[in-house]
Amino acid sequence: MPAAPASRLDVWLRGELVGRLDRIGPERYRFSYTPETVERHGEGALLLSASLPVRAERYPSAATKPFFEGLLPEGSARGTIARGFGLSEANGFGLLERLGADCAGAVAVVPEGEVPAGGDQGVEWLDEDALARRIRELPRSPLGVDAAEGRVRLSLAGVQEKLVVVRGADGRIGEPTGGAPSTHILKPGDERYAGLVENEAFCLRVVAEAGLRAASAEVIRVEALPRLLVERFDRAVVDDRVERIHQEDVCQALGVLPAAKYEQEGGPSLAAVVDLLRRLGAAGLARDLNDLVLLTVANVLLGNADAHGKNVALLLEPGHAARLAPAYDIVATNVYPGLSRKLAMAIGGARDPDAVDAGAWRRLAREAGLGGGIVGIVREHAQRVVDAARTARGVARDEGWHHAVIDDIVRVAEQRALRLGHGQAFPIPRFRKSRNGTR
Repeated sequence: MPAAPASRLDVWLRGELVGRLDRIGPERYRFSYTPETVERHGEGALLLSASLPVRAERYPSAATKPFFEGLLPEGSARGTIARGFGLSEANGFGLLERLGADCAGAVAVVPEGEVPAGGDQGVEWLDEDALARRIRELPRSPLGVDAAEGRVRLSLAGVQEKLVVVRGADGRIGEPTGGAPSTHILKPGDERYAGLVENEAFCLRVVAEAGLRAASAEVIRVEALPRLLVERFDRAVVDDRVERIHQEDVCQALGVLPAAKYEQEGGPSLAAVVDLLRRLGAAGLARDLNDLVLLTVANVLLGNADAHGKNVALLLEPGHAARLAPAYDIVATNVYPGLSRKLAMAIGGARDPDAVDAGAWRRLAREAGLGGGIVGIVREHAQRVVDAARTARGVARDEGWHHAVIDDIVRVAEQRALRLGHGQAFPIPRFRKSRNGTR
């Protein structure tokens, strides 16, 4: 007989039991902090989420769900995993029961009375054949979750196909089991979009070269095919033990459900992100605001139209302060015909990246209170991004993972930077289509 569905789940943070989730309906559940947590941290403390400050009163379902639904996979991956467990796609509570042992950040959601796995448990090391097989299985086992085998208990938000793995000190790649924390994300790319692996590796390298903190990524080959291996910035290896670092994305922090992650659908705006940083930031606020502007400039120049509220995150520190998290999930989507060119977050009302001129930046500065010198800062950042793109292209060639799509991205960045510098429009190159319909 299958086990009866749970009616309560325990919520752990950094190894501390901080609260509980109670199921109150097919698609409804609510969160409450334990009395011990309220006493230890105090009312109003920033602990689990900016949208769920510590309090004795239970949070209703509408306030609970944005943070916890934000821990779960999105899109077709969510549907596939849910069907494998015999659940409806809308049953977030049931998915958290089965996947919540290893989530983004330092949170773990487990059945009542269970203790989350530590950092030195549950790794199945994979040889190249086994790793390739896991990648091939991703369409039916997103993230590597196999309900029939009960192989993995983890969750990671997002729609892009990915495998959540552990990388050992000796370079071996393994699969975490039983809720053990992962350290890396392996993205296999998508044959519909030529050079997608190299595209993301390049964009992350560019923002790092430009001076931003960014997720570290490298192109590896599995069965001679390029794959992107991204180191998780919410994990740290200390004395051979994996420790979780708490973070949340901007949608979670603002209490916005994942389905509304785009600004035009009710999701966060840049002004809202700036306001969030001002409310939660500590001594590093000035740097974080500067980094947010630099990240936004990079997204425009590189052609990343998918920088929505779930692709910007905060690190929540034990001292109850928040910092802008390293940049992640940056892909130059504008180089692929058929994908929307509109920015996920408008700049001064402009969603067309080719309409983002000095005036758009001035309007954003007024909306967000960023000061009158914004145009000079943006132009300086734009030059840094272009210089970084040229440098990163050289690195890609030297390391053997250059792809023609990188040249397209550099051309877009150069032309958009010129437009910012001279206040006039420059045509964006038209890309030839390949047999797969992209290039």
